[in-house]
Amino acid sequence: MRAVVINEYGPSEKLTLVDLKEPSPRPDEVLIRVRAAGVNPVDWKIRSGMLKIVLWLKFPFIPGFDISGDVAAVGSRVTRFKPGDPVYAMLGPPRGGGYAELAVAPESAVARKAHSQSYIEAASMPVAALTALQGLRDLGRLKPGQSVLINGASGGVGTFAVQVARALGARVTGVCGPKNVGLVRSLGAEMVLDYTKEDFTAPGKTYDVILDAVAKSSFANCRKVLAPAGTYVTTLPNVDVLFQGMVLLPLLSLVGQYQRALTLFAKARWQDLEYLASLADEGKLKPVIDRVYLLDQARAAHDQSESERTRGKIVLEIG
Repeated sequence: MRAVVINEYGPSEKLTLVDLKEPSPRPDEVLIRVRAAGVNPVDWKIRSGMLKIVLWLKFPFIPGFDISGDVAAVGSRVTRFKPGDPVYAMLGPPRGGGYAELAVAPESAVARKAHSQSYIEAASMPVAALTALQGLRDLGRLKPGQSVLINGASGGVGTFAVQVARALGARVTGVCGPKNVGLVRSLGAEMVLDYTKEDFTAPGKTYDVILDAVAKSSFANCRKVLAPAGTYVTTLPNVDVLFQGMVLLPLLSLVGQYQRALTLFAKARWQDLEYLASLADEGKLKPVIDRVYLLDQARAAHDQSESERTRGKIVLEIG
């Protein structure tokens, strides 16, 4: 099978298209003939070595954690799928394997793709949409009628987060650049702040939940616009969030109401993937696709992702 691999950390030129032996599923795994693979910022951060302190790789490594395709074979203990089923899945991290014509995934990380979606759309969803859902619903404990601010609302996680928050019944404020104000409003944000003109951390309106989808702010900066019992969720750990979690939370829990700061690491749960697919089929969740590349254009896809100027998601078309 064709696959894109890295044999060492480095720039996008380290991505190489090679021929590899086809994988075989273990008893609890599903073998998927990949039709499309999503590209996420974590892909190039891993490739560059930025995350090697916390995520050691065994080379050669196949990047990619988002896939969609058709079931090619199933392990002996798999009960929910059969060959030919159209599915989508999240492959870790640290597993990886998405930039390839065939990939294996635990049955627990696989769900049927939405009937209304193309394979391209389905492949854009797992990591980003799961991050949005789990960050808002699970960590943020977002309830109907509450207010949420999403920083980075025009990016991969942010475009899903605006729509998921609306589906959960929240009132949404999005933060983005001037070129994307219309996009974020069209996704369902009641208010959109242009970060080049407005400082969303300036005292005034407060929010029950702040999701920092691009990890560009901090808990310290956001506290003054966070409700007294509000939650700040970031997609990348930083010093003040770690300090709050390890030192302050145990103390504050003794006195009742307090602000929380949490770091989100999306988990591959088939139940959540099924829920997201149902939102898509109900017309409540529509992926924003910036650009589609072919598998042999993975370097260009990484270069675009690394520029941090992407509207929505980048996807590799494979089969």
